[in-house]
Amino acid sequence: MPSKDFSFLQDPQAYHALPATNVPPPFLNAPNIPPVSSPLDSLLLSGHYRLAAIAAARNLVAAAAPTDYDTLFHLLHVRLACLCLISEHALAAQESKVLGDLNSAFYRHPLTDAHLVPWDLRLLVVRLAALGYGEWRKGIMGYYELARECRENILRADVEDERKLWRTRLRDCGIRVANALVEMGDLEAAGRHLGTLSGAPEDRDVLTMETLVWLRVGDIRAARHCLSAASQVKPDELVDSSLEALMQMANNEYTDAASAFQALHDKFPEDAMVTQNLAVSLLYTGHISEARELLTKLVDESPPFHSLVFNLSTIFELCTERNRDKKAALAEKLATRKVDGSVGWELGSADFKL
Repeated sequence: MPSKDFSFLQDPQAYHALPATNVPPPFLNAPNIPPVSSPLDSLLLSGHYRLAAIAAARNLVAAAAPTDYDTLFHLLHVRLACLCLISEHALAAQESKVLGDLNSAFYRHPLTDAHLVPWDLRLLVVRLAALGYGEWRKGIMGYYELARECRENILRADVEDERKLWRTRLRDCGIRVANALVEMGDLEAAGRHLGTLSGAPEDRDVLTMETLVWLRVGDIRAARHCLSAASQVKPDELVDSSLEALMQMANNEYTDAASAFQALHDKFPEDAMVTQNLAVSLLYTGHISEARELLTKLVDESPPFHSLVFNLSTIFELCTERNRDKKAALAEKLATRKVDGSVGWELGSADFKL
């Protein structure tokens, strides 16, 4: 294959300095921050996504060869994904435009007609078109274009494993369309669309995604149906029971949900998401002190995640007029913690409600 020149991806003007106004000062001045010159893989593994985004852009601009499209696409994917992980979606959407029209023949292999851009990066670019600029219809059309390609590849595939891959991708695109409709606020259309999807695939993850979308739509009956199908494919007590309890919360059955999450917490005491959901259900049933105790302990014992910090900050607001001091102290504490890479290290000001 003749070499293609992807040097346009290496234009320094396509990548921007990252704003720091939405980051609490303790995270910007922490003594344990690794240097940006650290290997990209180590920055990713340690959860330092801001530094990884900076390093990916530097490597993309300076280190990779213009014809090495595999490396260039990988670095660009890392850059855009890391921007999303630090909640810079609008910036990621702007920078993704460096790719131009991904439907162009330029991005096709001249012999096989296979797309040169990895599937996951193409999905992310479509997502950014919708999320970064609020152009949900454009995002939906992007998913439909990818779905058309899935159908073509299903017909073209010679082996069953390849057909199964493209069928799973096709259903994934359909669920992402429904999710975009939910984010547009068109819940009725999302429900109708999900009802048009074909029979359940042998993919539990996809069925779990569909269950969550039905929950967002508010159709508990359809959510239960999808969850039942997922359980038949491969039972998972922790996930299945958690989703059942979330359905009880969606039905305003907070006491029952609290009991269900308490039973799960007794069985899976190390699971942070179960603990957090138990705390939230306790909050809804008026047991605010117990909820605060659970979340405070969870922050000390588990890698923090966005919803955990947000919920604890909300409880601070409900419990004390000095909540801003409590939030600032929490930010200081989390910025000095040791990281294991299981979650992102940096947390934004919005997570602390500052």
